[in-house]
Amino acid sequence: MDKAYLAVNALYIIVRFILQYRSINWTEAILYLVTVVIESFLYLNLYKVSRPRYDPGGILIDSGTDLSQPGLVSYMFDFIYVSWLVHLLSLLTKWAWCLYLAIPVYLAYAFGPYILQLIRSQSGTAATEPATAAGSSDKDKKRQEKKERKQQRVKYSR
Repeated sequence: MDKAYLAVNALYIIVRFILQYRSINWTEAILYLVTVVIESFLYLNLYKVSRPRYDPGGILIDSGTDLSQPGLVSYMFDFIYVSWLVHLLSLLTKWAWCLYLAIPVYLAYAFGPYILQLIRSQSGTAATEPATAAGSSDKDKKRQEKKERKQQRVKYSR
């Protein structure tokens, strides 16, 4: 992966910033720099978490994260691969930058049902709370008074 990372970014820099310098605009240069910063951060983070950690005595503390596991690690790899694809395709057309829209679309597809469920559950409880709050406060006061009276009674033991 190290070689692919360097190859894709070196090819983009050589072609866009050196050979086709006149055709690049500020927007494209800023887009490239922002995506390379994010891509590099994710790449270095993956590299760091995958390495084993040892204490000063040489005893293994942590064997490192398995990079083939699903979840956040796979999303990091997905972003890196989409970045590489966009960088290579943007050498041919400026419309390749629109492929980054696939990331928020996928996030909405993957996490949208959970977010909607959370919003519905909170709006359902918020609508019923004010109606029951007045009635429950009277009940709570009566329960509290009854509990205090029970505590004040003298208890007899045999």
